[in-house]
Amino acid sequence: MNSKRNCVSCGKRLTGSGKRPITVTSMRIFISARVYPSRLPNDGLVCDKCRWSYKQWMAECGFCQILLNIDSLQEGNDTIDEEFNERKNTNSSNVESDDQILDHNESDENDSNGADMDFNEKDVDGEIMDDNGSNENDSDGADMEFNDENDGQIMDENESDQNDSHDSSAGSGDEYNNISVVSKSTSTDRSSLKLTVEVAIASNSQCCVCRIQLNPPAVTVKKEDRDNMFVKRNIVIPKGSRCCKMHTVNGFLSHEAFSAITAYKIREEPFDFNHNMDTMQKLRTMVNSKKHINFDDGFSLSDLDYKNLTGFTRAQHDHILSYIPSSALKNSVNRSPRCSVACLLMKLKLGLSNSVLASMLGIDNKRKVSDIIHSARLALSQYFVPHYLGLAHISRQEIIQKHTSSIATRLLTENRNPCILVLDGTYFYIQKSRNNMVQRKTFNLYKNRSLVKPMVVVSTTGYIVAIFGPFFSDNNNNDASILKHIITNNYDDILNWIEENDILILDRGFRDSLGILKSLGIDVAMPSFLGPKQKQFDVQQANNSRFVTMLRWVVESVNSRIKRFNMSS
Repeated sequence: MNSKRNCVSCGKRLTGSGKRPITVTSMRIFISARVYPSRLPNDGLVCDKCRWSYKQWMAECGFCQILLNIDSLQEGNDTIDEEFNERKNTNSSNVESDDQILDHNESDENDSNGADMDFNEKDVDGEIMDDNGSNENDSDGADMEFNDENDGQIMDENESDQNDSHDSSAGSGDEYNNISVVSKSTSTDRSSLKLTVEVAIASNSQCCVCRIQLNPPAVTVKKEDRDNMFVKRNIVIPKGSRCCKMHTVNGFLSHEAFSAITAYKIREEPFDFNHNMDTMQKLRTMVNSKKHINFDDGFSLSDLDYKNLTGFTRAQHDHILSYIPSSALKNSVNRSPRCSVACLLMKLKLGLSNSVLASMLGIDNKRKVSDIIHSARLALSQYFVPHYLGLAHISRQEIIQKHTSSIATRLLTENRNPCILVLDGTYFYIQKSRNNMVQRKTFNLYKNRSLVKPMVVVSTTGYIVAIFGPFFSDNNNNDASILKHIITNNYDDILNWIEENDILILDRGFRDSLGILKSLGIDVAMPSFLGPKQKQFDVQQANNSRFVTMLRWVVESVNSRIKRFNMSS
């Protein structure tokens, strides 16, 4: 890939105005983490989108202060190198000047020797002979004194030169030693960084979250939570800090507890090399993660995010997962059990296509999304749904005691203790079928669309007891015919579950099923009909109709709750 024409991070072709150089060390670390294990070229360029991703990462990352310190240390290292080079150049220039001085002294000495020899040759023999006798002793003494003085001067000069050379060598050695000391101290400082951070309370008797007296059982905050707290919020939780058990989920801090922790004091905290490398590895994992929505990370999504994406809170999501064994949903590279269930719930809640879900969850293609949804649906149908849906999951007596409203008991029971259920049919839109026969049976003339009809059974408090179906939506399948079909075929063993004198609250659409219900001894609460030549209800009929309307609104509320999932609306 041409680093001058394409972005070194995403490979996108660069335009004339969209080329951005990699200027700072922190940006080089960010891009290197994204292209790992490939090597980042020195002259590479990035696009505006990758540069914007880097700025967002710097804005959200609590570890950016370390990256800034790395930049400052790099600048300090460059300054030290410049000082060292300057001093080295100065010492080399001094050596050159000394060599020049030595050459000049040698030339002067040679010139003086030549002059002495010329002077001796020009002396007259007569003068020499005349002066031999008279000046012999004087010349000898003078020569000896001159030689002694010269010897003394040479000794002094040699000693001074030796001292000067020793001092200069010592000075230069000190300079190099100083530089090496600075380098060592700098390397020592680099091994541990001091950062100004906020520190949470650390005590064996106080909770680090709510700061109240700890009541057993207490939980020690795990290393993963301490690292996440430092990276994301720049708060250091000291090792060994403890918190109340109610602040944890499966041993880890809950999202509410993670947000509730506040700083107890601010101080400079040293961080060793290993801690810095671990934190950088965590940041590298965060950067290289392709998932835009990650349900496996306990701190990436809040309860509101869970509610908006799946229709359930985090606690409800954990409750669903507690029923599914590990063998039902395998953990792989593309999915985890939590992500599989979340993918199915997002499909039901948002009604998005599989390709869109693949992009949101970082899955390779839509076929894998289809396999994930299929596996999650089978696991939930087998292990979770039987505990919360169907007549088998709850007894008739439990409905009477826990899920019957007091107003329904006062209006309909008349000092009896029956089971009161509310039934109504609803509809789910589906795609047009390729099978002509199925298309004819699922096409509804009233809605002018293809749909299927389930039968919803709830208690008077709105508790969903069972949902039968779905059934076809042609003219042969109205509410009355569906109810007769359920009772005739004994769906979910309904004939053994329901008893005589139990009450079913129905609307007028079930009027054709009154015969079979009365034959079983089941009472029906239904709005009244006008009789022949009757223009309005009498007082008793009007009140009975109002009673039914007051009680059966709960099933309409349940239908609206189901329709909040876009897949069924």
